[in-house]
Amino acid sequence: MDRRLFLKLTGIAAVAGAFDVLPVAAQSAPPALQAPGMYQFTGRVRLQEPVVEISGLTNAQQISWSGVSPMAGFTSVEYFDKPWRMPRIRVSGGQLQEVMVVPIDFG
Repeated sequence: MDRRLFLKLTGIAAVAGAFDVLPVAAQSAPPALQAPGMYQFTGRVRLQEPVVEISGLTNAQQISWSGVSPMAGFTSVEYFDKPWRMPRIRVSGGQLQEVMVVPIDFG
């Protein structure tokens, strides 16, 4: 992996980790532009309602739960054909706890 790409991606991970302390509504300032390509987004959501919806990614998701475990994970693969900013991930019925972004390299 190219060193500059690695540094950019670790920066994304650091910024995404900083989002843990902010409510989802306060996440209005996206990080700097990132390189085009395919990325895997993974994250955790604290479930607060019987049905939780995660949107803002290509693979929007809906989670139903009965109150057994208050946390759930999600994964989405995103492709960007030009430089991009971190998408605003929205959670209805829960709270976004963490997001990690990892490039997918087929080389």
